Amino acid sequence: MIVQLVAVRGVQDTQCGFKAMRREVAHDLFARLRLHAGRSKPVRGSMVTAFDVELLFLALKRGYRIKEVPVEWHYSNESKVNPLKDSWRNLRDVLLVRWNDLLGRYDEEEHTVTEAHKRPVSPSNE
Repeated sequence: MIVQLVAVRGVQDTQCGFKAMRREVAHDLFARLRLHAGRSKPVRGSMVTAFDVELLFLALKRGYRIKEVPVEWHYSNESKVNPLKDSWRNLRDVLLVRWNDLLGRYDEEEHTVTEAHKRPVSPSNE
């Protein structure tokens, strides 16, 4: 609920690991990611962050269409997620996405994607 209020309205499951997009769109969005840009140490083990939220936020901001589709998922009892630590980290990162936007850090034109690949997000596009 906080993620929807702060960053990604209208997307029910931002943390699902499945994301599909055209190559041009991926190049455009991944070039704009800021949360882990310049990270000096690789992530080891579990680390729940707002990577998905930042990606979806940028897709909406750039005018790309987002469609959620059902997938069959089997939960594993071997999760290494730390509910307290990872929830705090995720909240902090979600707030950083909004902060980066307020500071204009996502406004730089690093890549250009043709207008044909951009579509307004609306119920009529689904």
